[in-house]
Amino acid sequence: MNKKYLFPAIFLFVLGVTQGLYADSRIPYSEVILNKNVIDLRANMQLKSSINNRPVRYSTPEDLRIGSIFLTADNEARKVVNIYERNGKTVIETVKPRPEEVFIDAYVPDFNVKLDRSDIDLSSLGKGVTLLPPGTPEKDMLFSGFNQTSTTFKTESVNWLETDPDNAGLDIIALNIDTPLFKSSLSTDDMELLEKIKTSGKKAKKKKGKTTETSVGGTPEVSFGTSGEIHLLGTLRLRKPTISGGLKMPSITVTWVHDWWIVYHPEFRHNKGYLKANFTAAQQFDFRLTGTVKLESEIIIPIFEIIVEDPDTTLFMKVGFYAKIGLTGTISIIIEASEYTKLSAGVTCDLAWPFIPYKYSGHQNNYGNFAFRPILAAQARLQAGLYLGGSFGMASIDFAGVEAGGGGYIQAEGYMEPMGIMGYDTELGGYGNFDNWILDLTAEAGAYVEVGASILTIGIPIYSHDWPFWEWNQSWEL
Repeated sequence: MNKKYLFPAIFLFVLGVTQGLYADSRIPYSEVILNKNVIDLRANMQLKSSINNRPVRYSTPEDLRIGSIFLTADNEARKVVNIYERNGKTVIETVKPRPEEVFIDAYVPDFNVKLDRSDIDLSSLGKGVTLLPPGTPEKDMLFSGFNQTSTTFKTESVNWLETDPDNAGLDIIALNIDTPLFKSSLSTDDMELLEKIKTSGKKAKKKKGKTTETSVGGTPEVSFGTSGEIHLLGTLRLRKPTISGGLKMPSITVTWVHDWWIVYHPEFRHNKGYLKANFTAAQQFDFRLTGTVKLESEIIIPIFEIIVEDPDTTLFMKVGFYAKIGLTGTISIIIEASEYTKLSAGVTCDLAWPFIPYKYSGHQNNYGNFAFRPILAAQARLQAGLYLGGSFGMASIDFAGVEAGGGGYIQAEGYMEPMGIMGYDTELGGYGNFDNWILDLTAEAGAYVEVGASILTIGIPIYSHDWPFWEWNQSWEL
């Protein structure tokens, strides 16, 4: 893509992500005069009739005829192309009319409106998007934050919107965005539950009466789970956008004149119209895009197990003592970025009767700056301990259970990040580099205890605590 179109494209993308952010804002002291044949079916008529510039009577659908143009309750213009009866109901078929059929007599006086916080329709905010109160401190994404205890290294931060002189003293509207873009997971528990449900009714009945089985040892059970997620976390800050424009439709004035050498005759005068619109705004989008893959595996080694089962109802209770070895790991690839765009654009054209645009002119002035850095983070934990657990269920399917245990653990985490940022400025060009990197590793070992419950395949943690007795941390500059 040509670089001069890059930041307008980014700006339009951000507007697309936050579409529906602003509700319809009333333009003060403006009026729109419609074609006198346009029927207004809205609950409260806001536009004036072209008949003596006074509102006409409230119209109803019974006033519609083939060829009628009307405004719906949703402020949409439609044109009637067919009316017929079907099953005792009147069916009205419509199409979208041409602009000149609606606005042949339209006039919008020149206006200039600055949209602000009160114009935001909160019900239109997307999932994970919240409007921050005025004066909320900025939170730039470009900072070292994976190892919260490390203060040795600090990377660059940016706050273009607040430091741009053109934005000085203007209100900044801030929105927080925290939403997953993609999620997927797979585990052996899901597959085992489906298999148990499938085979639960195929066991041969045992003799009547409760039976008790006690076993020592057994075959180890191995389970695994994997999940992936792409997550977007960021803050969008907007300077109050300004919208200005105007519309005057062209017209023809007919004047009857009488000269001494000829009889009365008409003279036609073409009155030129115009259409203009201007838009000015600035925004900064700080965001962190994280792709995470999480792996979990577990081995359960039975030591002994007691099972009490009623063959008639297939209800059972079991208590077991077992060893458990678990391994969890997470790998994340993060892109932290900050983007600033300032855009001023407008278009003007003259209109000839009846609705013919000509003599176009337009302007565009934009500035953009984009900076980013990649981060690689990983975390792993290995723990092993002894557990005592109990559960009850029916037909070999566990309904609910509880377990408690503890043992020892060792865990490690680390991340790599560049000490600087790279970016592109529309006025200065490219800047920055990734020549120097930080590698930070942390490890610890200790004892742990945990208590948990389960309902079907849903695990519910109740209590857990670690007691580290060895800790290590080291950072390197590469």
